[in-house]
Amino acid sequence: MTHPSTPCLNRRRALVGGLILLAAPAAVAGTVPCRAPRILFVCPAGTVKSAIARETLKRRAAQLGVPVFVTSRGLHPEDHVSPALATNLEADGIDPRSEPLRALAASDLAAADIVIAFDEAAQAPALKGARIWDIPSWNSDYAGAKGALAGQIDGLLSELRRRPCPADPKPAG
Repeated sequence: MTHPSTPCLNRRRALVGGLILLAAPAAVAGTVPCRAPRILFVCPAGTVKSAIARETLKRRAAQLGVPVFVTSRGLHPEDHVSPALATNLEADGIDPRSEPLRALAASDLAAADIVIAFDEAAQAPALKGARIWDIPSWNSDYAGAKGALAGQIDGLLSELRRRPCPADPKPAG
């Protein structure tokens, strides 16, 4: 039985030799909690497709209770958000500028569990093996891009829910 002052501990009972033991599920299973999988989105400029995907995945994952750590990068960072796109994104509550624009670094790739590339970024030698998402232009086909991204994000979240716990990285040494 869970103590009333600790409703969030989600304890389970185990009967061992006539004694009832209360333990956290991880302790009973002999495991440690999973760390959130690390997702990296990369596009040529880093301000449109990868940044919108980052913000959309963060929002949908939070709604569904799926832990995830999401970053985005550009191969050659440059602001490509047109005024019309900014207006559409604001209406949808998406702020691709909520995080600083950064260029892709080898450390970003090393830290990621899943790398997703858009457009010409998929051809970069460093991104060999990245997943390629084909999303229409946000600037010229907002509705098409929004629908395509929603489908990709939902598929990724479904995968993450079924995925085994990612292994924690080995300490550098």
